[in-house]
Amino acid sequence: MKRPIVAFMALVIAAGASVGAYMAVKDKKKTEDKKAEEQAQSLVLFNFDPDSINKLEITAEGEHYTVEKPDEKWVITDGEDFPLEQDYITLICNYASTLTATTEYEGNKADYGLDSPETVTLYSNDASYTLNVGILSPTADYFYANTGDRDSIFAIPSISGSNLGLSRKFMRSKSITRFSDKDIVKYIFKKGGETTLTLEKDSNGSWLAPLGYEKFNFDFSNMSSMTNTITRIIIQDIVEHHPSDLSKYGLDKPKGEVFITGEDGTEEHILISEPYGDKVHSYVYLYDDDQVVSCYTGDIDFIDYTAADFASSNFTAQRYDDITGFELSFDGRDDSFTIDNENQKGTCNGTEFELTGDTDTSFQIFYSSFTNLSIVSLDNGKGPELKDPIMTAALHGTPDGDITYQLMKKDDKSAYLFINGEYSGYIVSTDSLYGKNSLGYFFERFRDTIGVE
Repeated sequence: MKRPIVAFMALVIAAGASVGAYMAVKDKKKTEDKKAEEQAQSLVLFNFDPDSINKLEITAEGEHYTVEKPDEKWVITDGEDFPLEQDYITLICNYASTLTATTEYEGNKADYGLDSPETVTLYSNDASYTLNVGILSPTADYFYANTGDRDSIFAIPSISGSNLGLSRKFMRSKSITRFSDKDIVKYIFKKGGETTLTLEKDSNGSWLAPLGYEKFNFDFSNMSSMTNTITRIIIQDIVEHHPSDLSKYGLDKPKGEVFITGEDGTEEHILISEPYGDKVHSYVYLYDDDQVVSCYTGDIDFIDYTAADFASSNFTAQRYDDITGFELSFDGRDDSFTIDNENQKGTCNGTEFELTGDTDTSFQIFYSSFTNLSIVSLDNGKGPELKDPIMTAALHGTPDGDITYQLMKKDDKSAYLFINGEYSGYIVSTDSLYGKNSLGYFFERFRDTIGVE
């Protein structure tokens, strides 16, 4: 009987050893898991609601800034002022809110650029979070960083580090102006120190005719379109802050400059260079920020605008249904017309025609060819004296009485427009007078339609 008892006891002892070994392994795994969890948790640098942040203090490139959000917009409340890139400040808050390192180090902070780091402290109503950002790792995979409440050195992925980059280059708004569309009330354009164009809104917020060009007709939507373009121009590169020599960029003698005034009375001054290099880009000096930036040349072509760029595209005389007749002298011909709109009839050199169907269409095209003229430019000077007009059209029975329009050749492509013998200041294209699809061509077709030589 002893042998079975001994065997049974051996089995019990063996089973107990196995259970003990199992429990030891289980306890070891629990310890290892707990340690791994603690290590992972130690790499979580921050965990907060990014929307709770209402203030940042930033030290970078030897400058200190306090950024706050008093309403819906981030602004600098302490430090050198410049317009902020709103999305970028929000990005800092978002990336910092769940910032997690990949590795933790012990060592000399100076070796990791943390003896003089760039620093950002984010504030909510009841807490603050400070991050110090050092240098980029040799492999460019990580930035070294630490927090305000821990001495350890951490490696954070370079994508996070770059999104937390605290350079003015990233922080500044990419717009060339602080103003929004509705803020701008006045422009003064200059070239060579001389004012070339002044645009201003009235007290009701409506654009006025350019100063000195009040007698001309303007398409005021063109002024709003320009404003819309200017406020949306994107800076391509921030070239130099506090430049010591503007001549390096051709900005000591700029191509032009513009003064922009906001409805609050503040003014911005912008200088624009001639295109450089590949001519695709031009330098822009933001006087109030003391900063040289680069923009696409095509985006800043407004510096070449004149009053004519805002004028109605065409000069249009009275419609033919607003007159009773006219005389036309052109290309060696003198022709006389009467118009009876009530009875839809007319005469050309005594020959009657109906203002209906194809005849009416042909007449409208002919009439439009000399009364609807494309404007080339505007001249608010005294202008030339009228002599040897290339076309004269005397309209009768208009709401303003009889009116005579005359064109005097300026060059091969344009002519001065005179109204009742006075220089109008309009310089118009003569493309509609000569060649195919022109006054001569359409008049000949109309005469063929009604049987007049």
